This record gives sequence, C-alpha cells and structure tokens, in this order.
Amino acid sequence: MGLHQAVALCMDHCHASELTTDDYRYKTVVLCGGSACLPGLAERLEKELHGLLPPSISNGIRVIPPPYGVDTAWFGAKQNSNVSFLTYPCMICLLQFLHFTAEF
Repeated sequence: MGLHQAVALCMDHCHASELTTDDYRYKTVVLCGGSACLPGLAERLEKELHGLLPPSISNGIRVIPPPYGVDTAWFGAKQNSNVSFLTYPCMICLLQFLHFTAEF
C-alpha cells in the first residue's frame, strides 16, 4: 500500500464515520519529516488523492508541505530554544548546528 492509498483509505473511513459535520479536519494533510521534502511530493499526493477518491470527498483536499523545506526541524528547534522557560539556549544559529553535527 502506497502513501496515497493509505491517506485515501483514512479519508474514506473518516468520511464514512460521519463523526463530525466539518470535513476540513480530514481533508487537510500536513506533511512532515525528511521524506516530505521530496520535490513535488505534495502536488503528486494531492493529484493521486483526487484520482482515488470520489468528488464528494476529494473536493477541498489540501496537502501542505513543510514550510521551511529541509530546514523545518532546525526552525522548530530554534523556536523552542527561544522560549523563556528554558534556562539555557539549545541552539544558537544554523552555522553552529552544522559545525556541531559535522563532528559526528
């Protein structure tokens, strides 16, 4: 089973269960992780979902790619390091991160 088939099956089950009247909750797919940065993945997944699902379900589907591409995890860590309840900085800048990870 491919990614598009797994997501389509999940959307179909959510639609059939009729637990909620607002279908935008299961019609929005947020991609995350390293593989989500593959070029064209979001567009391809959206196209495949429109082809697999009936129009009653596929109308309004949105697939959202990672906002910062391959640097998304770094931006998330940077935001966490700027939170006031942390007593020490977790990461200062991208260059320091790259220098630190180059040692491994």
